[in-house]
Amino acid sequence: MNIINFSGGRTSAYMTKRLIDEGGEYLITFQNTGKELPQTLDFIEECNKRWGLNILWLEYRYGNNFEVVDYETASRDGRPFEEVIKHYKHFLPNQRMRYCTHEMKIKTLKRYLKSIGIKEYTSYNGIRYDEPRRWQKIKGTDMDIELPLVKWKTTKADVLEWWAKQDFDLKVNEPYGNCDCCFLKGKGKLGIIAKEKPELFDWWIEREKEAESTFKKEISYSDLKAKAQKQLGLWDDDPSFECFCNID
Repeated sequence: MNIINFSGGRTSAYMTKRLIDEGGEYLITFQNTGKELPQTLDFIEECNKRWGLNILWLEYRYGNNFEVVDYETASRDGRPFEEVIKHYKHFLPNQRMRYCTHEMKIKTLKRYLKSIGIKEYTSYNGIRYDEPRRWQKIKGTDMDIELPLVKWKTTKADVLEWWAKQDFDLKVNEPYGNCDCCFLKGKGKLGIIAKEKPELFDWWIEREKEAESTFKKEISYSDLKAKAQKQLGLWDDDPSFECFCNID
């Protein structure tokens, strides 16, 4: 079986449209974390309706389970993310141990496929040609993953140029991303979000209080929010890192 991993970003949408236009049969899946921005979910549903994709929506459930949902019933309050943190006994994911991606994205898909009797499949991932660090890591594994954008030598500029010609687009731009305040974002990006949409920090602050720990080793979300609102450009040079949930 061929599986297209639809992350909800522009790149994965571009890859999906090109693959289905070239022919072939694919199961297209989106694993919702509950922390995607509403605009991301709207974009996925618009792609689904316009292109007839029949996207399968999945969510992680506590105890290494999953649930099939849809655009209307998908979590928008962080439920899957909260339940995976609860499963890990409130040990928070971090840059070195990103179990959130592994559990909510990769293993949730595997659990669904196992439930319908699928053990072997090829996964099509939207990693671009201009992301060599990401695709070289994957090529060094024995996972059955296809990277069509690498084969096509597609860059971010190519993707954005294509979307500029379409009559709809994802209404999310940097520094925002599909997972609203992901801990893989640099403090500079998170600082901008803290100034513009401080309410997005509330969920992350609450999880840190419950766990009595932090997502980022060096600072809590509560302190980051407070300091960002007081000082302009405090963390502009702090780097961000790639994640499964890119918007571009």
